[in-house]
Amino acid sequence: MKKNMIITLTGIVITGVVIFYFVPFHGYVSSDKFSGFPIPKNAELTNETARARIYDWSKASEENGIPPGYKLVIKSQGWKEKEREGASTYYEKGDKKIDLISQTGELTLIKDKN
Repeated sequence: MKKNMIITLTGIVITGVVIFYFVPFHGYVSSDKFSGFPIPKNAELTNETARARIYDWSKASEENGIPPGYKLVIKSQGWKEKEREGASTYYEKGDKKIDLISQTGELTLIKDKN
């Protein structure tokens, strides 16, 4: 009886870890224009300039920022959070810098001038 409970709990923990760590990675693509910065696959591009892209994305929030899974994907691809000002978060990877602005239903990426 105790052995079955341990096996069941182990299975639940392993399933939870897989869902938490591996599932989020399939929902993002690397952007060539933004030095490989991950972008949600289901985000819809609405506007683009030479240095910026604006996406409609229902999971973006001004109050709560981006979802934890997206933060995990960004970090796992080598981007480091450097500074946060309101809805704006600055990420850095080597000499590349990205400003990610999360507003309600909208995600904006702005790359550094370099």
